Amino acid sequence: MTDTHILISWTAPERPPHNRGKRWYLLAGLVAALFLIYALYTQAWTFAIVIVLLAVTYGLIHGKPPITHTVQVSNQGLQWDKRLYPWSDFNNFWMLQGQGYAELHIDRKGPGQLIVQTGDCVPSEIAAALAQFIPPIFDRRESILDYIIRICKL
Repeated sequence: MTDTHILISWTAPERPPHNRGKRWYLLAGLVAALFLIYALYTQAWTFAIVIVLLAVTYGLIHGKPPITHTVQVSNQGLQWDKRLYPWSDFNNFWMLQGQGYAELHIDRKGPGQLIVQTGDCVPSEIAAALAQFIPPIFDRRESILDYIIRICKL
């Protein structure tokens, strides 16, 4: 059994911080209300239920502070809180730099992607540590859905 050598470690929230003012909440509530009124007017009951469920789910998820995760990069793999992902589980990685935050995106060999905030850690140091085990992608951009979510502060 080989010794685990931790190259870099950090703690970060699960999602980037968003400053939402009263105007944002007013506009979001107005849009949800308009969709709900339209659904009721057209008797689209399923759509009305979906609107209500989305509003409740959003309130439950974003009504409390984001969960903080501890991430470690070692020669054994990437440890996310208590779970260790071996390097063989990953294809590549790329970084997304936003205003006031940076995200690490790691493509998995199976379905999905790990998205990790970099917290107070320097993104270039994280990239240098990861590049020893999985290849970086330099020309990758966020998906259109992620872009819309970020712009709408969802």
